[in-house]
Amino acid sequence: MAWQLHYSSAETGPSGRAGFQIVADSRGLPAGSAAEVAPYLTYRPPPSSPTAPTRQQIEAMPVALSYGPVGDRHALVRCSYLGQDYSGRFGNFLGHALVLAEGDLVGVRPVEFWKAPLWAQAPARPGTTLPELTELMPGAELDPESLGQWLGAGGQAAYQRLGGLLELVRRNLVRGYGRLILVGAECEEIVRWIAVISYSLPWEAVTRLSFVTYSGDPASTRQLIVGTTPDVWIPSDVDATVLTLAEEPQSVEIGRFAQTARDLWRSMDFDGIDELAAFDTSDPDTAAALVALCLTGAALSEKEQSAVAELIEAGVPGWVWPHLGRRAELLGQRLAHAVTVHGPAEAADPCAARCVLLALRDPGVAPPPRPLPEAYREQVMAAALAALSTADRLDRLVGVLRVADAADLRIAGARVEEAAAALVGSRPTGVPEQLDRTPRRWREDLLAGLVAGLERSRPDVRASVLTPELCRCLADRDLRAAPGTAITVIAWQVRSDGLDRVEATVRVLRLDRGRAATSEQDAAFGDIWQEEPTAAEVCELVDAAGPRLPDYYTLSTLPARLFVRTRLKGKEAVEVATRIRQAGLTGIAAEDAEAVLLATGLADMRSLGHAYTEVEQLTALFRGLDPKLATLVRTRAAKNLAQYDPLFRMALTKRLPGASRDWLLDEWLAARANRDEQAALLEIAIRLREAGVLLPALEKWAQSMVNSWSPFGSMEGRFRKDPVLSDGLRRLMKPKRRGSWLRGGR
Repeated sequence: MAWQLHYSSAETGPSGRAGFQIVADSRGLPAGSAAEVAPYLTYRPPPSSPTAPTRQQIEAMPVALSYGPVGDRHALVRCSYLGQDYSGRFGNFLGHALVLAEGDLVGVRPVEFWKAPLWAQAPARPGTTLPELTELMPGAELDPESLGQWLGAGGQAAYQRLGGLLELVRRNLVRGYGRLILVGAECEEIVRWIAVISYSLPWEAVTRLSFVTYSGDPASTRQLIVGTTPDVWIPSDVDATVLTLAEEPQSVEIGRFAQTARDLWRSMDFDGIDELAAFDTSDPDTAAALVALCLTGAALSEKEQSAVAELIEAGVPGWVWPHLGRRAELLGQRLAHAVTVHGPAEAADPCAARCVLLALRDPGVAPPPRPLPEAYREQVMAAALAALSTADRLDRLVGVLRVADAADLRIAGARVEEAAAALVGSRPTGVPEQLDRTPRRWREDLLAGLVAGLERSRPDVRASVLTPELCRCLADRDLRAAPGTAITVIAWQVRSDGLDRVEATVRVLRLDRGRAATSEQDAAFGDIWQEEPTAAEVCELVDAAGPRLPDYYTLSTLPARLFVRTRLKGKEAVEVATRIRQAGLTGIAAEDAEAVLLATGLADMRSLGHAYTEVEQLTALFRGLDPKLATLVRTRAAKNLAQYDPLFRMALTKRLPGASRDWLLDEWLAARANRDEQAALLEIAIRLREAGVLLPALEKWAQSMVNSWSPFGSMEGRFRKDPVLSDGLRRLMKPKRRGSWLRGGR
C-alpha cells in the first residue's frame, strides 16, 4: 500500500493560504512523511527553456522522476512542469509523490514507474483525499528486451559506456558515498541508462539506488544518480563523477560485476540478467562472479572464490547448483568445500571429488568433508596413485595418504612401499613425526618402503637418514632382509646403551651380505668397539661367534687390544688367550693369543728342546703381531727366560738361530738388570766365547761391563772359584786393565 500526495501552487490550499503547498494527500499518510518528501518536490526548468513556453514546449520539458529514502521508508516522486499557476505566473509544476510501504516494490524496480499510468497529469483540487494505492502498476516503456535492442543499436560504444557506468555505480554502492551525474540533451536517454543499471543490479542494491532523471541543480541534489541537461551549470568542484553522454565513453577499469552484466546485455541473456539481479549481496561483484562461473565457466580468482563461498554458505538460488556441479573442475578448495557442505547431491558429489583431487595436489588442504561418491572413485583413485608416485617429499607422500584415508581409497601397500623407497635418495627428515601422521593402515608399508630404499642407497645417504629418532623406531623391527640398515640401527643401540656389545656383534654377524659387505660390517664393528674390550666380553664373543672373528679385522684385533691394555699382567690375558686356543680360532686373533701363551709359557719349560721350540714358534709369530703387542710379548718372553740359570740360557742362546737369538739378547741387554742378572749375562757371554760363539752385541756389552771398575770387582769375586769363568773374565779385559789386574793378583 502506498500513500499519495500532490504538491503544486494553488490560490487557496487546504490550510487556506496561497502558493506552493501540498494540495491533496491520502488519508493515513504517516506523520512527518510530507516533510521528509519535501526535498524531492522541486523543479527548475532547463536554463535554455523560454520564460513563457507554449504548451508544446512545456510537454517537451524533461520530467524529474526521483526515488530515494524518506525516514525508514522510500518515496517515488514525479515532478512535471505545468507552466502558469493560478496568478498567470510561469514556474508552476506538479509534484506527485508516493510514500511506499514495505513490500510495495517487490519484483519491480523504481525506474519502471517512468510513464506509469498512476501518475497525475494535473494537481487534484485542493483538499481532495487521494486514494491509497494497493497495487502499483509500472509503465511499459522500459522492458529489458527493448533496452537490450537500444544498447545493441549503440554498438561497441554503448557497451563500453555501460561497463563504466556499472563499475562507477557499484563502487558508490559498496563505499556508501559518491554520486554520478549524467548529462544528456534527451531525458529519455538518461532514463534508459538508469533502467539498464537498475536491471543489472541485485535487488538489494536497487533498493539503495536513489536517482532523479532530471535536476536543474545537480550540485545540491543528493541522489546517487542525477540526470541533467547540458545547459545546466555544474560547478567544477562538484562532489560527483560527471559523464556527458554526447561524448565518447572513457575507458574505465571494470570489475567482475560490470564485466558480467555488460556481457549478458551484449548477448541479450535476460535470464542471466534476472539471475544476477536475484542475489541479495552487499557487493554485486560477488554475485556476478558466481553468475559468470555458472553461465560462462569464467575463471575466478582466489579472492573471488572465497567471497562466492561465503555467498553460498548464506544461501543461493537453486538454479546455481546444477551449474556448480558441472563446473566443479574450476573450483578451488574453499569454494568446492562450501558446495560440498551446503549443496544438493548433484553439486555436492562432484565437488566432494574435487576436494579430494585438490587435497591430493596440496597435502596442506583440508580433506573432503563428506564420503567420496562411488561414481568418482575410479577417477580419484587414478589421481591418488599419480600423486603418490610423484611425491617428492615425505610430508607430501604422507599428505596424500591422509587424503586417501579420508576418502577411503584402497591403495595397495606395495604402491606405498614403492613410493616411500623412491624418496630415500632425497634424504627425508623428520621421519618419526611423519610416521605418526601416517594413517595406521599404511604405516607399516611406509616404514617397509623406507627400509627398502635405505638398503638400496649409498652408505652416506643411509647414515644421514638413519637419525637416532628413526633408529629408535626400527630397533624392534626384523631387519634381517635389510642388513645395511640393520647394521646402523644396531650400532645406534649400542651407543644408546640399549644393547650390549657382544649381542650387537652377534646380530651384525648374522646379517649375511656376502664378501662385498664385509668392510661395511667391519666399520660397524669399529663403531661398536670404540671403547676397549674387557676380558669377559672377548671370551663371550669367542664363545658366541668365534669362527666368524677371522673374517673381520676389527673383531680379530680385539684380543690384541685387551692384551695391550692389560700389558700381559694378571690372569686376564692368559685366560682370554687360552679360550681362543681352545676355540680353535685361526687368523690374527689366534696368532696374537698363541704369542701371548708362548711368551707366558716360557716361565715353565720342561727342557732345553722345549724352550727352543717355543722361542722359535714365537719368533715366527712376531711378523704378524701388532707392534705394541709384539713389544710386550718379547719383553715378557725374555723376562721369563731370564729366570733360568745361565748355563740353560747360554745353551738356548747358542742353539737358537740368528733371528730368535737376536731379539732375545736385545731384550736381555735392554732390561734394567740387577747385579745377579749382570753376572748371568756375563757368564753367558764368557761361556759362548769359550765355545767359539761370538755375538757382537753381547761381546760389546760384556767388554764394557768388565772394563768398568765398579762391576769388575763384584764379577771377579763371583767367578773366582770357576776357572773357566775366571779365565774368560780375564780375556775379556783390555790389555792395560789386564796387566793391572795381574799385578794386583800377585
